[in-house]
Amino acid sequence: MGDMTTILFLVGSARPDSLNARLSRVVESHLPEGVSATHFDIFSLPFYVQGGPDEATPAPVEEFRTVLREADGVFITTPEYNYSLPGVVKNAIDWASRPMAPRHAFVGKPMNAAVATISGTNGIRSLVDLKRLWAACGGAPVTTFDFVLQQAPDQFVVDDEGRETLAEPARATMHFAIANLLRSIELDAGRTVAANWDAFIANLG
Repeated sequence: MGDMTTILFLVGSARPDSLNARLSRVVESHLPEGVSATHFDIFSLPFYVQGGPDEATPAPVEEFRTVLREADGVFITTPEYNYSLPGVVKNAIDWASRPMAPRHAFVGKPMNAAVATISGTNGIRSLVDLKRLWAACGGAPVTTFDFVLQQAPDQFVVDDEGRETLAEPARATMHFAIANLLRSIELDAGRTVAANWDAFIANLG
């Protein structure tokens, strides 16, 4: 990693007080020294419609692709809707993964994610689908291990300095998720993924 590592935070819920927005802020507040955060509102993206090569790209899409390319890694917090990830998250991936050649905005990009849910049993399907799509499109998701904050309203607490954080053992799980993402960046986990992507594009002729 360089002098400063940058993590792009994306939230798959529009409400500022949503559980996943709160979780995103808590994760950001626990980033270690030498790691900075950037943000992008994926709700500003239009619905994805595949256009021709001469069709103008919407400005929010260009901005999104730029911040995605510039980030060293990505951390996504998202709900689970109807046993999968929300459409707005899929829409963001659709925009980011085009154009495919030579490399789209997150080829080889390390990503970790978390799901906050009021449920005591759900959440894992959204996380699995998100990481599966990220990998299938050429990204480098952290595969070990899954961070699902179930019964989330009961997991948020306020520390001695008045900051919102997570109760244990959820806080330890969060720190592990952050560390695994930073380790993936430091060890260049996406290097082989990116090389395989380049070979795939070359084989398309």
